[in-house]
Order: sequence, then structure tokens, then C-alpha cells
Amino acid sequence: MKVSALCEKLNPLRRQCLVLGDSPAPSPRPSPAGRGREHRQTGESSKNSDPSARPKSFTLSLRERAGVRGNARSILRGIVFASWSAAFPLILAGCGKSGASGPPAEVKMEVVIETPTLAPVEDTLTAVGTIEANERVELKPKAPGLIEKIHFVEGQRVKKGQKLFELDSRKEAASVAQAEAEEKLARANVSRARTLVGTKAISQQELDQLESQVSVKVASLQLEQERLAERSIVSPLDGVLGPRLVSPGQYVNVGTPLATLVDDSQIKVRFRISERQLASIRLRQEGRLRVSAYPERVFTGQVDLINPEVDEATRTVEGRLISPNPDALLKPGMFARVELLVGARPRAVVIPEGALVASLDRFSVYVVENGVAKLRTIRLGVRLPGKVEVLEGLPPDQPIVVNGTQKLVDGMKVAAAKSTTVTNHSPTQH
Repeated sequence: MKVSALCEKLNPLRRQCLVLGDSPAPSPRPSPAGRGREHRQTGESSKNSDPSARPKSFTLSLRERAGVRGNARSILRGIVFASWSAAFPLILAGCGKSGASGPPAEVKMEVVIETPTLAPVEDTLTAVGTIEANERVELKPKAPGLIEKIHFVEGQRVKKGQKLFELDSRKEAASVAQAEAEEKLARANVSRARTLVGTKAISQQELDQLESQVSVKVASLQLEQERLAERSIVSPLDGVLGPRLVSPGQYVNVGTPLATLVDDSQIKVRFRISERQLASIRLRQEGRLRVSAYPERVFTGQVDLINPEVDEATRTVEGRLISPNPDALLKPGMFARVELLVGARPRAVVIPEGALVASLDRFSVYVVENGVAKLRTIRLGVRLPGKVEVLEGLPPDQPIVVNGTQKLVDGMKVAAAKSTTVTNHSPTQH
């Protein structure tokens, strides 16, 4: 029986009950004066009328009406309750129809399942350091004087022995000429004296004195020539010149800085490590450098110095790495990140970082066995970009959940999600 048909059968009965339960509308309450007149009229009419015609059942009819109205309401409630009791199972049966009988199928959570990969992993010791030039020279004059010429351009690469500055050297050049003349005269005197020794015109002692004078004049000439050479400042090594600090015509004293010469054919990186890491570093150990100016490029080098002393204040050891710099990309003063190669594993178990389930004191992964996700604790090793090495707790052929771990609990049944290919349209850069 449908609910609509049942309601159609109940509607007539409901209307009848409502009619029986209706009461006449109450008349307006008369005023005191009106009540007096009504009382007199009622008395007069009662005298003139027949006693048998009095409405002696008027009070009784009101009681009967109240009883009928109460009975009608009780009957209506009973009918409605019985009707709904009969119709409720039918309504539930109609709502539960789905075209198939039996218990619902068990739900499996769709997740992304993958197998760990084997990849080479390196153990590295990281540190921060500062790049220094292989050699750095501050050019200063050995003698005071007036700067007469500058033979270079700032930023120019120069060779060893190339003249850079020239001071006023006229006095020194004159002194060299005088010393050369005195040396020449001394040699001539010795030559004449040797011819006279055979004739006994001069003694051997006089000849020895003349020969010693030649040696003195030669030394004087060399001294003056050295003073003349000091009036020119030459490059002590191959390198690049920085900005000059003086100008032509300026008078300089001994030790006045003139310019800076830097050898950047290779660079040195000074870094510090803690004393507990001292066993991980050795001479000629391979290392890598990374700088912020070239984030995608890696520079290689070797450890060439380990300080034999540990700093008592910081308990650290200073090391130095040398790296070739043929393109002059690495500049002295730059900040560098140093990575020293400590060990390597060519076939390490590697999983995506998204597969990790972190807790307070350990990491776990969901392994998939017979369609069931089980939480398993693992021990991590080296972290890689977007991946992490697993040292213990996971065989390389064990499938794991790599995406969707946040909606899983231990022991839940899972199914592999269908993979979708997403095409990345990146804009072309010009």
C-alpha cells in the first residue's frame, strides 16, 4: 500500500472528526445593564411559556458536545498511530530498494604505490668557508719619490716582471753614470800598473791596491744600479691588477700602497670543522664548492692544508681547499659551501620524501602486502633533493605507498590509483 493511497482514505475520517470537534463561536459577553434586561425578559418569557417547552436539556447538550469532541480527538490519534505503524515498514522497504540485494562491497583506499629505487649515494661533510686568492700582493715603493709614469690600466692582467710604476730617477741615473766612470778609470789604472811591474817602476803592493780599487768601484756601480732599479715597480707575479691608489705626479713615501695584484688562477677556501669531525678529513681529499652566484654549477678541489692545532675557544679545526679557477668566476671574499666526500654507496635504497610518515622519534612508511597497507619503521640515511636514503627496515623490492599516506591507518586495504599523465606547457624564454 502506498502512502498516498493511505492518506486519501484517512482524509474523510479526519474531516468528520474535525466537524464533530467544532464548537459554536462564543457570543460577546453582555454588559451589566444588558444582563439585567435579559434576566427580566427571561423571567417574563418563562411565566408566559409552557414549562414543557423549556430548554431543560441545554446544560446537558454542552456536556455531550465536550465529550464528543474529546472522543473524536482520541479516535483520530489512534487511527493516525495505527496507520503510520502499518505504513512505516513499507516506507523503509521503498527507500531501501537499490536494484541489488546483499551487503555492500568493501571499500579500498586508492593510493599511489611504487617500488624503491637503487641509486648511488655519497656521504659528505659540509662546511662553510670564505674564498681567498691564491696569491695577493700589495704593491709599495722601496724608496720615496715622485710618481712619474703609470704603465697599466686598472683591471689589466699582467705578467711577472712587467713594469707598473716609474718614479723620478734622474739623480739615481746620474749616480750610476758616475759609478761607471770610476769603475772604468780603476780598470785602466790596473792595466797600466801591470805593464810597469815588470820594469820595477811600481811595487807589487801598489798593484794590489789598484786592483782592490777596481773591486770597490764595481760594487759602487752595482749599488747605484740597484737604487736606480728601485725607482721602477714591476709585477712580482702573473695576475690581475686592482684599482690604483695613486696618480701621476704624486709624491709617495716608503711603504705607501700603490695598487693590489691578485693571482686568481686558482683559489683557496678556508673553512672550519668541529674536532669530532677531524677523523673524516685528510690531505688531498676530494671536495666540491658551491657559491650563490652560480647555484647550478659545482666546482671541484682538494684539501691541501689541515691546521695542526685545534682552536681552544671554539674547539674547531681550520682546513683549506684549493680549486682551479680558469674562468675567473670565483672571486676572493665570496661565501662558499664546502662538501667533502667521506664515503659512497653505489646501490643505495632511495624512496620519495612523500612516502615518509613522521612521528616524534622515528620515521615510518606504509608497505603494501596482499593489498593491505602496513606501517613499518625505517632508519634514514642521506637526504637528497626530493628523496631520502633508507639504511634499514625496507628491502629494495617492497612496494610502498608514496602518495596518500595522510588518509591511511595501519591495516587498511588499499588499491593502486590510476596514473594520469600531466603535460607541462612551460613558456618559451627568449
